[in-house]
Formats: sequence, structure tokens, C-alpha cells
Amino acid sequence: MNPLVLKSAAKGAKKVLTNKYVLIIIAVLGGWFILRGGIKRMIRKWRERKFNKNESKDVNQIAQGYRSAANPSGVSWMIDFDGTDDEAIEKLAYQTKGSLDEVAQAYRQKFDEALTDRLRKELDVSEFQNWRNIVT
Repeated sequence: MNPLVLKSAAKGAKKVLTNKYVLIIIAVLGGWFILRGGIKRMIRKWRERKFNKNESKDVNQIAQGYRSAANPSGVSWMIDFDGTDDEAIEKLAYQTKGSLDEVAQAYRQKFDEALTDRLRKELDVSEFQNWRNIVT
């Protein structure tokens, strides 16, 4: 490459990086990314406190059981790739019978998604219908 082009490119980069407005924008974007993670953690902790207030029929444990059956590895980003423990979901269906609304609400508060949506992703049509028949 031409040394004059490299020299002028370095000179232009130095100008941009010493501009106070560019530095302020970089600082604001960096702070935003840091705070965004902190805000997500605060929201999750608030939901967990709210989650623990549901007390009828151990709905918190049942909701956690559904999540564990759908995500056996426990790694959140692997939930769509993990296998599903169908037997555990069937056992949980019998425990959920009569309190589906409370369990679904606890699941939504804890994991920020609908229980039925997660089960539709994890189970095939006949298994989901079987679960629905047991629960209702």
C-alpha cells in the first residue's frame, strides 16, 4: 500500500479519536451497555421476589420443574437445543391439575415466557394434547 495513503489514514483516525464529541458518544454507548445488563438483573430480581409470593400448592416448585424438564442442562441459551424430559412433564401435569393458572403465572413471572408456549415448543402435538387433557 502507498505510504502516503497510510499516513493520511492514520492522521484522519487520530483526528476522529481526539474529537471530544466522538469520545462522549463512545463513553455513552459503553455506559449504556453496562447499565443495560444491570437493569436486566434488577428486573429479574424483582420478578424473582414477586415469584416467591405465590404460595398455593407449591406452584413455584412446579414452575421450576417445568423449566428443568424443558432445559435439562440448565444452560439458558441451550433450552431450544436440549432434549426434553417427557416423563417429568407428565408427572408435573398431574401435580398441576386444578392450579394451571397459578403455575402458568408463576412460570411467566420467573422466566418471562408463557408455560404453554414453552410446552408447545418442547412437545409434539399429541403429547401437548395429552398434557392439556391431564391438566384440565
